[in-house]
Order: sequence, then structure tokens, then C-alpha cells
Amino acid sequence: MSNACRIGLLQLADSAPMLVACALNLFSKYGLEVKPVIVPSWANIADGLVWNGLDGAIMFPPLAIMTALGQRGRALDLRPGLPLSRGGNMIVLRGQKPNQTRWHIEPNKNKAFHIWKNTLNRKPRLGVVHLYSTHYLILSRFLKSLSISRDTETEIVIMPPANMIQALAAGEIDGFCAGPPWGADANLQNLAFSVAGSASIVPNHIEKMLILKETWKQANPTAMKRLSSALAEAAVLCNASEHAHYITTLLSAPLHTHGLGLPAQAVASIMPSTTTPDAMYFDTTLQTPTLSFEWMLKDMQNEGWITPSLLEVLHTLGWM
Repeated sequence: MSNACRIGLLQLADSAPMLVACALNLFSKYGLEVKPVIVPSWANIADGLVWNGLDGAIMFPPLAIMTALGQRGRALDLRPGLPLSRGGNMIVLRGQKPNQTRWHIEPNKNKAFHIWKNTLNRKPRLGVVHLYSTHYLILSRFLKSLSISRDTETEIVIMPPANMIQALAAGEIDGFCAGPPWGADANLQNLAFSVAGSASIVPNHIEKMLILKETWKQANPTAMKRLSSALAEAAVLCNASEHAHYITTLLSAPLHTHGLGLPAQAVASIMPSTTTPDAMYFDTTLQTPTLSFEWMLKDMQNEGWITPSLLEVLHTLGWM
């Protein structure tokens, strides 16, 4: 392999397989040199791929799809990669709720939202991590299930997931949909309560994938298979209860020691071995494009992001 593979990721607990594979030398075991590049936002991930700062990324499919279609400056040959995680995103709203029953199963969920909304005396500001994200699509589905108009009854604010807690505490947002462990951290800090997990809205949905640029794969023709093997091995370790403490420690270690600087108690509360419905789960099983991406592509078309001509491009790239 010519150079180290630069793989972008954010401060999110579902990046765990990447850090575990690095810490336990699994990439070296498969003859690989991998450099994780921790960046502040999903916009940085997309720009890094487009402008050659990254060779790949741990990212959600909608952003990979829209980057491939040229929505970050120029079209890029990005194809479906290795699935890494499913579910794990959490929708939380400001304040406390004595009855912690999830709203998606309550008969008067629309009334519950309006009661909460009236305590704000203004239109709720809800944070998502990027426009082209599973989080935006899942939050939109959640609001629709409550018969709430996202566009007229709420204000959507885009910000990096690691900024959500501070923004919630400062009153800049009134809730958010973000990946682990930020929803759990908001609960533990008594800033917000959970109303739904993404797995309850779109069961078994793919959340993160390893996406590699085709130009890099062509220059390193056997690397994708070896990267997949290393990450699949790491994912098995991440799911095992006996490794939960080690992985929590790894993810909560400071950035300068090759950790992610995540809140340890929040990470521990959403490890795969816990019983919470919002727990992370790592799964590298390959499925058909229809099973993996159909719901996303349908919602993205409904948003007006994808036209029929662009669907033909995605078909060529293997997304459908």
C-alpha cells in the first residue's frame, strides 16, 4: 500500500471499531497503515473527501450519497462500503418528564408535544448534525408521526454533535437528534429527556459505514477487503460485554491520547451489552441496497434532494 489510509471520523461512540482496531493493532495484523483523522463536523468530513484531505470516512449513507452526487462542490465516486453500526441515535427534548414512556407509543403523543412546546413560549429549535443525515430524516419522520409540521412548527438548527450539550445548556436549542453518546449525556446531566430512539422509528437502520474513495481503492486494490476484515473483528469485540469497560475507557480518553474525549458515564450507558433501547450495536453484515438504503432514498426524494436523473447515477454507483 502506497500511503497510510486517512479515515475521517467525529467524536461519536459508534466510531468505536475504528479506535479499537487501531489500539489493538488489528490494521497492522492485516498489513495496513491507517490514520484516523478526528474532525469537528460532518461538513469537514465531506470536504475532506472532496478536496483530498481524506481517503475515506466513517459516515452515514445520506451524506455519502449527496457527496457522491456533487452537493459538496464536485461529484465524487463514492460507493456503499462496509456497514459498521445500526441505530443508536436519540431524540431528546429540553426539560424533565416524570413519565419516561417514549412518545412514539403514547396514544396522545401529539398533545404531549404541544404541552412541552407551550412551556417554551416560542417555536422549538431542534438540532441535527447535518442536513444530509440519517438524523434529519429520522427527526422528520418522528415529527410527522406526531402530526407536527417540521417546517412551520419547529426550527431546525445544524451543528456538530459534540456541540449539542453546550448548545442545549445555553438555550440555543431545545432538543436534538444526535448519535451516541450525546443523547444519553443530555439525560444524565438532567438537561433533557428522551422521546424516541432511532431504532424505534426505523428499525435496524444502518447508521455508520466505512466509505472509501474509489480512487484510493483502485490504487490499493486489496485494501478494502483487509480493512473490512480488521473492522469486522473490532466490531465483534465492541459488542462483547467483557470488553465494555475497556472500550468505554478508550472512547473517553482525551483526544491527545488517541481517545475521543467522550463522557465516560454516557458511553457506558449505551454500550451494546446494556439493556437500553438506544444502545449502540455494531454489525458489519452486508445486505442488499434495497434493504440498506431504500427508506433513505425514498425520504431523500420526498425532500427534493434527489431527482429521477440522479437516481440513475446512484444505481450506477450501487446505492440501489
